[in-house]
Order: sequence, then C-alpha cells, then structure tokens
Amino acid sequence: MKIEVDMSGKIEDLRQDTVIAFSNSEQFSVLLPKKIKRELFQEFRSKFRQLRFRIFSICLYYCLEGYIKNKNVINIDVEYDGKDAEIKTYFLPLIRKKYGNFDKNIIRFSRIGKKSKAHEIAILTNRKVLRPNRILTKQNIIEELKGDSG
Repeated sequence: MKIEVDMSGKIEDLRQDTVIAFSNSEQFSVLLPKKIKRELFQEFRSKFRQLRFRIFSICLYYCLEGYIKNKNVINIDVEYDGKDAEIKTYFLPLIRKKYGNFDKNIIRFSRIGKKSKAHEIAILTNRKVLRPNRILTKQNIIEELKGDSG
C-alpha cells in the first residue's frame, strides 16, 4: 500500500504553523505550532546541526508512526531539494526504534503536486479549515532530540 506525505508551512518559517499530512485510503495530520517552533529554534539552534531537518523528521515520524507498518511505498513531497538523504538519516532511527528493521527503500522523495490529497489536507489544516489529528508539543520534539547526538 502506498501513501503520500506533504507539508504546509516550512519548519524554519517561524511566522506560521507547520502541518504534515498523509493520505491514501486513510489520512492523518500533525500540527507544530509556530510558538513551539520559535522556542525550539531559540533553545536548540546552537546545539544541533541542521535543526530544521531534525524537526521535520520528528514531525514526519509523529505523522506516520501509527500507519507506517504495512506500507510498501511512502512518497514524501520534496520540501528541501538535495536534502533527502540527510532527512532519511534523521527519520529512519525514529522509525526503527518502534518497528525494528524497517526497510529504508520504502521511503521515497518526489514531487507529489498540488492535486494530491495529502497536499489538500496539509494546506486546509494549516488554514484552520480542518482540525489536525494531533498537535505536537515542545516535549514531543525534545524527547526525540534527546536521543540525537547532534
């Protein structure tokens, strides 16, 4: 089974919330409020290299964690050109913590386009037309950063 994932509101844009959503026959979205992003960047910018990719990976994890097990393709929209491998290096350990020997080849990055249901869910959630399934807290992000060596 295949799912598509999209983001609305870049992680590093501290003026707006970030929403990551996926869709196939099911759908799910997580919201990271701008206030929490500001606090995280203020507190951890100097402690972690490429903090935005780490936070993006953590948000991906929380969006997909309950749905990733029986998927054969997870297609993530390219949000950061040329950074797919780096994002995977932060994302895979999070998934493998819960699912053990997770096949990294399931994760793919490509342009999914504005007609994707995942895009629609992400943008409508960011515009507050839809409610997110989960609102992430600062503690959610910090717990996952703790295990990261920086």
